[in-house]
Amino acid sequence: MKTEKKEDSRAKDGKKAGQEEKKSFSFGKLFYNNKFVAVFSVLCALAIWFSMAFTNTEEFPVPIRNVPVTIKIPEAAQAEGLRCFSPQTLSVTVYIKGNSLSVRNVTADNIGLETQITETISGAKTYLATISSSKKGYVTDYEIDRIEPSIVQLTLDYSEEKTFTIDTSGVNSSAADGYFVGSVAAAPETITVSGPKSVVDSISAVTVGDKELGELSETARQTSDLILLDANGNTISRDKYDQLSLSTETAEITVPVYVRKTVPFTANFTNAPSGIDLDSSFVTLSPSTVELAGTEEDFASYRSIQLNPIDFSQISPDTSVFDIPVTLPAFFRNLQEIDEVTVSLNLAGYTTKTITASNFKINNLSHSYGAEVTTSSLDVVVVGPEEELSNLTENNLVVQVDMSQSQGFTGHTEMPATISISGSSRCWAYGSYKVNLSVTERTS
Repeated sequence: MKTEKKEDSRAKDGKKAGQEEKKSFSFGKLFYNNKFVAVFSVLCALAIWFSMAFTNTEEFPVPIRNVPVTIKIPEAAQAEGLRCFSPQTLSVTVYIKGNSLSVRNVTADNIGLETQITETISGAKTYLATISSSKKGYVTDYEIDRIEPSIVQLTLDYSEEKTFTIDTSGVNSSAADGYFVGSVAAAPETITVSGPKSVVDSISAVTVGDKELGELSETARQTSDLILLDANGNTISRDKYDQLSLSTETAEITVPVYVRKTVPFTANFTNAPSGIDLDSSFVTLSPSTVELAGTEEDFASYRSIQLNPIDFSQISPDTSVFDIPVTLPAFFRNLQEIDEVTVSLNLAGYTTKTITASNFKINNLSHSYGAEVTTSSLDVVVVGPEEELSNLTENNLVVQVDMSQSQGFTGHTEMPATISISGSSRCWAYGSYKVNLSVTERTS
């Protein structure tokens, strides 16, 4: 037991000794450590240097960053039409020194800078320019130590403007079955480029670039950045591009897609006799159909393409074939490029007979006027089946004059006439006719 007590006592004494050693540690002893002294010296030197740098502005000028520079070119260059296109904006760093209190109050707004070209102006090229400085505002108790950079390059050139059609030839696509792909369109169609003449003149084309749109069954649209190319097909470099002003930098590319359908032609006639059946046994069209491209709505409105009408007064056994020009609505694409249709009439069994007509009738004459036909008779060529023509006489023909467009006219005149035929539903008058008549105003 006594031995255990002795050991406990020793342990307690050792612990107390350790605590006394810790309590006796002194910061001053660190200065006897060479490594500590070296690090402490460096830190103190830096602290002193920073203190002097921020307080002694005479020997440690203070930088004012991003001070804007007014780009000024000589009046002679301006009179010649030259402008500075590069750089378009300029800022530099200005170092100032002097009274520390004054220096601390100086901002970029208190310093005026502008370029000065000292070379002789000799046309469009790049010139060296120095930067002059001045003080602005109420704070003037400081000096401008230096400007970085102090010399800059100014590119002078003449202004130029050109308009280019936007090239879409690089846009490729194909049509799905039953569809038609129309011409690629760009909106806007043109672009105006302005800037330094040397750069604008180097532009050969403006394009939307190469695009593969694949197989299309509906109209495709996308916005595309515009690419400026030189004469060798190379893209204009970025430094030159930044000097340009473009009316637009993008274009809306549209690739229209239409439905393909085959539509029949339909022949039309005026003044046709009521007894003639204008079916396929009488009328033949060549070609009879046309392949068109359009929208479903367009085709719903146009089940067939109506040809310009043929007047029966122009038809005879000797004149039975007509080439009729094709006129399509503007929204259709004529995929076969058919510009006319031949209309052939089957006049087998038809012949002609000349009948002298002397029965005249005046229509649509105002009650305030009177009219008398002075033509005694007309020889009318009548076309029809031979068996019907043989039964026609002058009593079956009436020469009619329409006066609706001649109200107020008096005197002698010649007017167009139409021939009406009775006793036959398949005969008609061939040719054009006119009659002379005298028009007088009624007195009562």
